[in-house]
This record gives sequence, structure tokens and C-alpha cells, in this order.
Amino acid sequence: MECKNHPGVDAVSRCEGCAEPFCSNCLVDISGKQYCGACKTMAASPTAGAIPEEATIPCKEANDALILAIVGLFCFGIILEPLALIKASKAKKMIAENPRMTGSGKATAATIIGSIVLVLWIISIILNVIAIAAS
Repeated sequence: MECKNHPGVDAVSRCEGCAEPFCSNCLVDISGKQYCGACKTMAASPTAGAIPEEATIPCKEANDALILAIVGLFCFGIILEPLALIKASKAKKMIAENPRMTGSGKATAATIIGSIVLVLWIISIILNVIAIAAS
């Protein structure tokens, strides 16, 4: 992650006000929180406590991944679980890039459910092939 103001320089943190990545030269500490130059004036104002928090954004991919993983428990798991794992991976990347995005718990749950159910499906297929070959 690069500093918004200095291309090629690694960012050390995100601004508490705008959530953009900045290097240590661009951030100012105010009351234990890091702010960029544009946001520090808001943070230092007498109404600093009144800065509205922007709404969070739910990650649609995380929700879709969890739905696929749960449906895959009951039917078409060999098809739906890999799709759930792919969607969960995409959701985790999106959430990591955007600090206002929510749904990491759903993405993690989808990854766990998808992995376990996929392994069980594969074991079941292997056991069925062995049973068919033995008879």
C-alpha cells in the first residue's frame, strides 16, 4: 500500500478521517489518532467529537460466499463449495483494501464451511470409487 501523497513510498497507516493510506511524514497524531493534512483541521476543531462517521459498506461477495457455502452443505457441494471459496477469497481482498467495508466474519465462515464440506465431498467420492472398484 503506497502513500496517497508520495508514490513509491510505503504507507504506515490510514487517516482516521478519510481512511486513505499515508506515510509517516503525512500523518499527524491528534489525541492518539492519525490524521492527514486535510483531515487534521477537522480533528483539531472544537467540534472534533462531532465528526460524523461514514457508513460502513457491506461486502456483497462475503454474503454470497456464505450463502453458497451453506447451500453446498445440503446439495451440489462439489460445485458450490469451490465457488464459495473463490467468492470468500475475493471478499477478503476487497475488505482488506477498503477499511469501511464489512463482512470479514462472513467471508471467514464461508471459507471454513466451504473447506470442510469440500474435503468431506472429496473423501465421499474417493470412498465410493473404492467401494465400486472392490465389488
